[in-house]
Amino acid sequence: MRKLEVPFIPLDGKPAPAAVSMLLDGLPPVPISCNPWPQYEHTVRAAFSMAHSEDAILLKYYVKESHLLAAASTNGDIHKDSCVEFFVACDDNGNYYNLEFNCIGWCKAGFGSSRDNRAPLPVTATDLIATATHITSAVANGRRSFMWELTVVIPVAVFSYHHIARLKAMKVKGNFYKCGDEMPAPHFLTWNDVKAAMPDFHRREDFAEICFL
Repeated sequence: MRKLEVPFIPLDGKPAPAAVSMLLDGLPPVPISCNPWPQYEHTVRAAFSMAHSEDAILLKYYVKESHLLAAASTNGDIHKDSCVEFFVACDDNGNYYNLEFNCIGWCKAGFGSSRDNRAPLPVTATDLIATATHITSAVANGRRSFMWELTVVIPVAVFSYHHIARLKAMKVKGNFYKCGDEMPAPHFLTWNDVKAAMPDFHRREDFAEICFL
C-alpha cells in the first residue's frame, strides 16, 4: 500500500492555476503507472504533482498519449475521454468524492458510497474549481504523440459534504487514475494498485493514505 505526503505551499489569496502550474513543476512527479488490467494494451504515460495551500488542493497531471478525445462536458461521461481522476475519502464513514477531468478541463464530480450510489456535487461547489490546460503534440518515426498538462485548484469548500477548515496535518485516503474508456486504445491506469478482475476505480478498499504536511 502506497503513502503520499503532500507538501504545504504558502499562497496568498486565491491562487491562479497558471501560477500553481509553475510551482508544481518544481516537485517530483508521482507516476500513475499501475496497470491492473494488462489485457488493455496502450502506450499511455501519466504522472501527477500535488501540494496544498492549507485551504486548497493543488494538483497537476502530466500525460502523454497517442490520441486525444474531449467530447464530454460538465458532469457528462468524462471517463470516456482523455481523462484523469482523483478519488478521495475524507473520513471512514464509507463515502468518497470522485473528481474527473478531461484534457480540456471539463469536470465530473460526485459523492457517495459506491459506483451506483452517487450524487453530483452542487454547482456552487464545482464552480469553485479552477483549471488550466496545456496541450502540445510531436511526431516521431511517423507517429504522433500528444502531451497534455492539467492543473487543478480545488478549494476545501468543494468537499461540500464535509466542513474542512484547513488541510494541514489532515489525513485522507484516495487514489489517482488515468483512463479513456472510448479511446482507440482503452486504458485504465492507477497510482495505487486496484485488486479487481475488471476495470473498476470505485474501490474504496484500494485507496491509499494521503497526508497533508
